Amino acid sequence: MWDNQNPVKSDRAEDQEREVVILMSDMVGYSSATARMRPAEVRDFVIDYHSTMRAIVDVPEFRPVDMEILAGDGAICVFDKREGEGRSEVCVRALKAALALSRAIKDELWSSTRMGLFLGDIIESWFGDRNLKFGASMSVATRLEQLCDFFGTTLLMDYDVAMNQNQEAGYLVSIGKVSLKSFARPLQVFTIYKPGLHNVPLGVDEDQLQEFIEQKNKAMALFSGISQQLVAPDFPKVREKLVAVQKLFKELTGTEDKSIERILEYIRENPMPEEGFMDKGMRLSDKKRSTLGSRIFHLSSELLKAMNQEFYHALVVDTSWENCFHLEWRKKGEEIITINDKPDGVYFIDWGEVRTINEKGEHIAVLSAGTIFGEIAYFTGEGRRTATVKAETNVVIRRISGEDLKRFPIIMKIFEEIAKTRL
Repeated sequence: MWDNQNPVKSDRAEDQEREVVILMSDMVGYSSATARMRPAEVRDFVIDYHSTMRAIVDVPEFRPVDMEILAGDGAICVFDKREGEGRSEVCVRALKAALALSRAIKDELWSSTRMGLFLGDIIESWFGDRNLKFGASMSVATRLEQLCDFFGTTLLMDYDVAMNQNQEAGYLVSIGKVSLKSFARPLQVFTIYKPGLHNVPLGVDEDQLQEFIEQKNKAMALFSGISQQLVAPDFPKVREKLVAVQKLFKELTGTEDKSIERILEYIRENPMPEEGFMDKGMRLSDKKRSTLGSRIFHLSSELLKAMNQEFYHALVVDTSWENCFHLEWRKKGEEIITINDKPDGVYFIDWGEVRTINEKGEHIAVLSAGTIFGEIAYFTGEGRRTATVKAETNVVIRRISGEDLKRFPIIMKIFEEIAKTRL
């Protein structure tokens, strides 16, 4: 039956919500690949691409599946439940199809493609002679597909698809809990690491691969926190574990794992979990976070007083020296610097407060986030610490060693200006 105001057919059996697994795909580098092609060449290229995909996916092993071309290189595959099936069976079939596509990419039988898998509800209705699919689930699957580039993988899946696996369960790897703009709830994201996929060579030692997967998953559980067990996120331990896991992955594959680097990068920029992190996970946004140098520039009044064009270039433009500032977490009451000791570097407070104390045990000042301390010892001629510094709260600091300071004369010059002001 037609509605006079809207040419969408209704009162049909198809107009019912149903739970499906959506595979959203998009070719990597489509625009550059077709930029110099004539229209007929683009047509043949796209038809060949989708024909290969259909030949892999639309087979008895994976049916029922409905494949639809969205625009150019984009496609959506909807995996329905067979009669009598539950969600586990359809999730298994959908992932098997995605892995078959991944192997085709590995064997260079199909163009490099990103894939997002999501278990959710859709509804279908007819618009004229076209059968259209509706539901927010498709938007989530699309976002998962888009995140593949960010995390350096061919396919990503949500928690439900991952937890309904059987044969592939031993190869599931947690990528993290992410909070996406425009989505009400966060996503726990997973992928597959197995021989022949995800930069893992076919001849890899299986025991070592399983060790990597186990340690990576343990680290990611500690990163996100486990609310049921009242285990809070522990970024210092996570960083320690992930550095070791990255080393193991490089030994196994000869390459670094991009998803691990993304988490380490997040911890470098957010050394303490943000408010609501345990529930929401990583907040991903297209906006580029300011560099450590620009944050020092904005937060430290002492640097503002010392500012000139040369300093601006070092703090905001060429910030390679930032990599020499290593993260440290200190507990409340812990002594960070001891008076009269030889200097071991200069510190920047990223989060929390520290208290400075003179040789008589008298309070000098409380320093908060954005402040630099420990620089005076390098410019007094005595080469000794001039005060004791204790953590007034739990504190996150970044330290650059004296050896690294010598590699960056302009940073040493900035610290000298700060030391002069204090002295």
